[in-house]
Amino acid sequence: MERIWDFCHQIMRGSATEVVPVTGGFAVLNGEFPSSYEHNCLVIDQLPDPALLMAEADRVLGEFGLGHRAIEMEVEGIEASWLDRFRTAGYQIHPTVVMALQGPSERHRETAVGRVSYEDLKPAVAASWRRGFPRISEDSIRQLVERRSATGRSCDISHHVVRVDDGIRARCDLYRLPPIAQVENVETEPDWRNHGYATAVVLDAVELAHQSACDLIFLMAAADDWPQHLYRRLGFGRVGGAYTLHRPASE
Repeated sequence: MERIWDFCHQIMRGSATEVVPVTGGFAVLNGEFPSSYEHNCLVIDQLPDPALLMAEADRVLGEFGLGHRAIEMEVEGIEASWLDRFRTAGYQIHPTVVMALQGPSERHRETAVGRVSYEDLKPAVAASWRRGFPRISEDSIRQLVERRSATGRSCDISHHVVRVDDGIRARCDLYRLPPIAQVENVETEPDWRNHGYATAVVLDAVELAHQSACDLIFLMAAADDWPQHLYRRLGFGRVGGAYTLHRPASE
């Protein structure tokens, strides 16, 4: 986990225009993409008093002109009473599991996978945001699509896709800072699920990671959703956990 967090910190810091020390960790800021929580958040590896941590989020993110609050907690097993303080203050709590490749996949790639430029992928990314967040503004969608340029300054990124009928039906990204790689943004269009497409793109990303001499390949998944069970069948096992705390901007 220490190697994984170091990898994440390199990408976060490398994607930021400002890095600010805060109680319990640091904050990353990027004024080009204010709608992107992952580029404008606190990164914390301790358990300070909830009131103090919320005050730090208000101070740093608020002074940067941001309406949202986002905190990445790199801590496992946080007590419910601690998290409840944030829920009471309007935060959403998203527990995640960190999974690393630990063995061979039980499944095989049965579908052709292509590797495309991000320009080719942008329409699919924008469509996904519109589908998942129909009330989001077009400017926010633009930021959430274009923000990958900031991440691309901090690591090598490849984009793995399944095309059907000339449309992208499934995709994932691979972030590489050898000898470590992260599988990210795994998504299949709703009408094309259960065809083995997610399996195909993840296994293709893993293959490229191995070819790039990466000896640690990991991903993060929602702790309360089904994809983690697929990843187990693909050879990934749980090695840690974390929490993401979000409070959306007021409308």
